[in-house]
Amino acid sequence: MKNKAVKIYTIAFILWLIAILIFILCIIFGTNGFRADVQSTIFGRSPFFLSIFTVSIALGLIAFLIGVLSLTSFLVSRKKIKNQFLKLLLFIGILFILPIYILVSWFIKGLSLVKSKKIKIDLIKKEYFTKLVTVFFVIIFLLPLWIGGYLAVGALAAYQLGYVAESISIGGTGSMYPTFPKGQGKTLQEQAKEVVGASGMFPYPNGLVLFGQRVLGHQVGRGDIVVLENDTLREYNKKLLDKESGWVKRVVAIGGDTLEIKNGIVYLNNQSLKEPYIAKARSTFGEAFLKECNKITVPENSIFVMGDNRKGSGDSREVGLFNVSDVKYVLPLKDQKGDLVKYWRDTSKDFDEASKIKIDKEKYLELLNSKRKEAGVQLLKYQPKLEISASLRGEIILKYDDFSYEATRSGYTMYKAMADANYSNITYGEAPTQGYFEADELIDNQFQFPKTKEFLLNKDFQEIGISEVEGKINNCPTQVIIQHFAGYVPPNYAKDVIESWEKSLDGLKNIQSGWQDLKHYSQIYDKNKSDVDRINDIISQRISMIEGIVVKMKANQWLSSEQDKYTRTIDKALSDEENSLADKLNSIH
Repeated sequence: MKNKAVKIYTIAFILWLIAILIFILCIIFGTNGFRADVQSTIFGRSPFFLSIFTVSIALGLIAFLIGVLSLTSFLVSRKKIKNQFLKLLLFIGILFILPIYILVSWFIKGLSLVKSKKIKIDLIKKEYFTKLVTVFFVIIFLLPLWIGGYLAVGALAAYQLGYVAESISIGGTGSMYPTFPKGQGKTLQEQAKEVVGASGMFPYPNGLVLFGQRVLGHQVGRGDIVVLENDTLREYNKKLLDKESGWVKRVVAIGGDTLEIKNGIVYLNNQSLKEPYIAKARSTFGEAFLKECNKITVPENSIFVMGDNRKGSGDSREVGLFNVSDVKYVLPLKDQKGDLVKYWRDTSKDFDEASKIKIDKEKYLELLNSKRKEAGVQLLKYQPKLEISASLRGEIILKYDDFSYEATRSGYTMYKAMADANYSNITYGEAPTQGYFEADELIDNQFQFPKTKEFLLNKDFQEIGISEVEGKINNCPTQVIIQHFAGYVPPNYAKDVIESWEKSLDGLKNIQSGWQDLKHYSQIYDKNKSDVDRINDIISQRISMIEGIVVKMKANQWLSSEQDKYTRTIDKALSDEENSLADKLNSIH
């Protein structure tokens, strides 16, 4: 029986070696000497090749399995164990460590022979030569393959269980800055298409499921970086970034947590949260879903995520909570090392008043003028009076929680604020922003939106004033940054408009003396004194106003508000009254 087992595993291992040789030859010929992909060569696409290739793999697996089982069975049969269960355990144990078992057993046997002085080193003798060759075969060929097989099986199992990290490409939108870098593109769409790096993340969910419970796997927790995907998110990114993709964000709160954002700080379970990974201290502000000073409780199996660059990230503050099932990959907080943490901040002073972000107005003006220069429009100058008007408007905006340009709640418009600051100009505009921003942050934030960008690059603006105003909205601490812009644009009146007013002025001057002479005709004047005085008063009034209007129009200057109103309504009313009186007085003659 033992000789038969020896013969079986010997034949099986020979077949195994032949199968390996055929497999290697197939790869060599199929790739033209490793110079091409198998599927790209004629030989590789041949059914004949595929058949040989498949048969060699199948033959090798079957031969290896038969050889190992027969050899293991032979080794077990040599042990004097009667209990069948123990034989089975021994069989399984030897099967797992067969090459090592063979080497160790031969080594122990060799030592015992040396100690008993029964061995003679005579390599010419067939029995010793055969054993030596077998030992070399096991050490050089079988043992590495055996260990490699276990490693491969282990790696495959680890991969299937989600324990092997996969490289995930990171887009350059900058929403996770400074953990991941920003792209160099000029628009958010261009940045989204840039790949600025890659990070090893684990598939999620991972681990082993036993009796309906997941064990040995990572549960998404606070501080983890996750890749989120669902249909809503893909549609959102399609509209915003012109690209269907998921999000890479950081988990801030999990099921059961309470969350609140106030004064630039995140409060998790009623405790201010230190966040070394965010770009700036006190830089987190509410959005449409989670507004300032509104506390929420995260439901079970849900998570609240935000980008590390809180000023430049669309996240749960805007779109709401995510289900844990939306997580496709995870990088646990404990595994975030090396390049991912080298730009993290010291948080020891994050909650000091001195850590509040302030805007450098000179730097902002420099950055904005750089953008205007690129666009080919005139540069802005700083105007302190516009800073005063911006401050006045900021106080009213906070008081009435009214950011509308028309000041629908307060009635205190930018025009009134400029008047109170003793400033006036022809063209003016206002840009209010809620939150705490540094100069570069505010510029980046504003230029993400086409309408705001167009407003800031308005060629008619010449001056700017900026004011930061702190206060409360609905009893919630906040700040607004108000920017006031103004400029002068020449009216450039049409030639025919000027000529029309000149003609009207000449006509009035020509008839003025005739109507004044009526005062010398007592017979007519005494009976129609009020009408004669009124028509002369109208003519004098019109001449006085129109003279000033013509002078300004010829000088290409804007009319005053009084003059503008006169040209639109008053002069026509006076002209109609004048003509009515003239008709009445002429009928008397």
